[in-house]
Amino acid sequence: MKLFSYIHHIWYYFAAFATIVVLLPALLWTARPGGDYKYFFKVAKVWSWMYLVLMGVWPRPGKYKMKHQGPVVLSPNHGSDLDIPMTFLASPTPVVFMGKAELLKLPLFGYFFKQTSIAVDRSSFGGRKQAIRDADQKIKEGYSVCIYPEGGIPPQDQLLRAFKAGAFKLAVENKVPVVLMSIYQNKFRLGDWGQPSSIGPVDTKVLGEFWADEKAEDVIEELSDRCYIALATDLKNHGHTGKLALPLS
Repeated sequence: MKLFSYIHHIWYYFAAFATIVVLLPALLWTARPGGDYKYFFKVAKVWSWMYLVLMGVWPRPGKYKMKHQGPVVLSPNHGSDLDIPMTFLASPTPVVFMGKAELLKLPLFGYFFKQTSIAVDRSSFGGRKQAIRDADQKIKEGYSVCIYPEGGIPPQDQLLRAFKAGAFKLAVENKVPVVLMSIYQNKFRLGDWGQPSSIGPVDTKVLGEFWADEKAEDVIEELSDRCYIALATDLKNHGHTGKLALPLS
């Protein structure tokens, strides 16, 4: 089992590189400075499907029709490095991704990430603050933003890590909804290095649009806790187990 996990992780980098090379002209054209992001997002969906299938994953994104017409903060759970391509496919609206600065170091992928996304230097308080400012600017320009609220992939024995405040602060201050999305099975398809990996389907479900309660004593914390409980409850109902940062009752 561990041998397959190691091979699967090595294959992860090869599959990403190979599929980017195949789509390189379209990616370069749509990610060029001054290009229209929505076209890049469409090409990225094609890349995501190719990449996931090459990883032995069959994506089955759930359908959801947005009620809010305008920017949103998309907040999925984060269980695997496969979450980014799965989110590209499952997002109900084009989103600009916020992700760890380490992604900038990946061959080819790092270039497109730099051109189209918001990099977060998680080792620096200033870096985290700057990323939130960049996301705030994107919202003001009319773009939706994807932030994984856990701030990173939790250990395998955790169902859902405690949420960082950034996504919810962004939504509250810009008066836009948080769109919650569950990504199932990904942590079992490509877990941590040496942890069990497998091939098979991955499903997603958009849980809805969550608005701030302006009457709450702490608006940001109340929205964060409400979203945490809703996402954790849905994952548990889907058969996921593990430690939680908040009680569900």
